[in-house]
Amino acid sequence: MTVTVEIPARYVRLVGEMAKERNRPYEEYEDFDNQSNSWGVNPEERHRVGLIGEMAFAIYADLQIDTETYGWTDDGIDFEAMIEGVGMTVDVKTSQKEPYALPVKEDSVNSDYYVLGHLEDSTVTFFGAATKEMVLDREPTKSKYGHYNYLVPVSVLEPLPDSDSIVSV
Repeated sequence: MTVTVEIPARYVRLVGEMAKERNRPYEEYEDFDNQSNSWGVNPEERHRVGLIGEMAFAIYADLQIDTETYGWTDDGIDFEAMIEGVGMTVDVKTSQKEPYALPVKEDSVNSDYYVLGHLEDSTVTFFGAATKEMVLDREPTKSKYGHYNYLVPVSVLEPLPDSDSIVSV
């Protein structure tokens, strides 16, 4: 079962500003090409899409979005929450392309729980979730960008837990 969350316009604007701010440290690296189209999306847009997915999950689960600006990465942890009574770190993966699988970079399996979202306009549809064990149970696959991903097919993702069973810690 999918879950759909409409992002209010004021949050879309807020996320746009946060994406610019999160992209700023990347621009400070001498060899970083901010105009690059690595992974098929420019860097600031990657931040925006990811943050909209995080915002949608925060709205769904009544969690607080992380507004901190990081020097390079948030280490793949977007939220800390109790999910159905179990303490977990959560990483939300969001794409504008229709997802066939939940991708997690081979060297970035740092969360206990992964959520897959698809962004269209200002709406995020969550296709489901996978535990860290489900991710690591896959063989890494080389992406067309040269790195390796664990890919959990959409067909085997677990349904998102009821929003009432997710509590911030």
